[in-house]
Amino acid sequence: MEKMFSSEGVTKSDRMLHTPGMFAKNHLLYVQEVGRLESLVPHVCRRENLDSYLIFEVVAGKGSISTEGQTIELHKDECVWIDCHKAFEHVSSEDEPWKLAWVHFNGNCAAEFYELFHKKNAVPVFKTSEKEDVADLIGKILEGVKENASELAIHSMLTQLVTGCLQETTGKDTMEEVREFINANFAEAGIYTLLTDRFGMEQSLLEQKFLGSYGISVRDYILNRRFNAAKELLRFTIQPMSEVITESGIGNEDLFYQLFRENENMTPEEYRKNWAQWIKD
Repeated sequence: MEKMFSSEGVTKSDRMLHTPGMFAKNHLLYVQEVGRLESLVPHVCRRENLDSYLIFEVVAGKGSISTEGQTIELHKDECVWIDCHKAFEHVSSEDEPWKLAWVHFNGNCAAEFYELFHKKNAVPVFKTSEKEDVADLIGKILEGVKENASELAIHSMLTQLVTGCLQETTGKDTMEEVREFINANFAEAGIYTLLTDRFGMEQSLLEQKFLGSYGISVRDYILNRRFNAAKELLRFTIQPMSEVITESGIGNEDLFYQLFRENENMTPEEYRKNWAQWIKD
């Protein structure tokens, strides 16, 4: 039989479709589709009006998700939970096509679980701790569907996935999420735009809330992270100054030297000579 549509050469996937019985539809959480996907080339997936909820984790690579007027960059180990009744689009990166683990699901209380998540989180993107590995749980669900596990067993695994995601995300304060995002992305040149887009706040409000939570402005926190990165590069690599300036995110030679004068009372060259373990007199 000739295929009308083919993903050959675009993606490589291991997926299972599932049709639940009436008892599962009426009383349980149930899988509609579950799988793992590797993008072989950059591609876009657009959907809307699906009677479904989607949870996925970026296992490797990067991309973006667009939904409800937001477009958010996604990186390795970040997870997404969205309502597929609304239009959404996810895009794999051109330079680092991603690998995903995902599950489409629905059922009893699926909408209520999602609303609880949505009310507590300004964006649909989150990270989980090592004890709640989304990709591992999705892998177990995939194997369960392959092995024709009972509807109750699938419901149990989905419940573990959903409640684990809720416990991880609802316990976090928004400013804690902001700080974690900065820690992961401080070297990005457009980090302020990334922050305001991701957390849906004007820069002035973000600065005010962050200062109230941590006693330091967003600007100074980013600069401190960049300065620490520069010092590490000087101490533990042999990269030239120009590369240190770029890779640390400081990006400006005058500012780079100013930071060392103000904070270390010496030039970057003197700092490297004093602290670098690989320099011998």
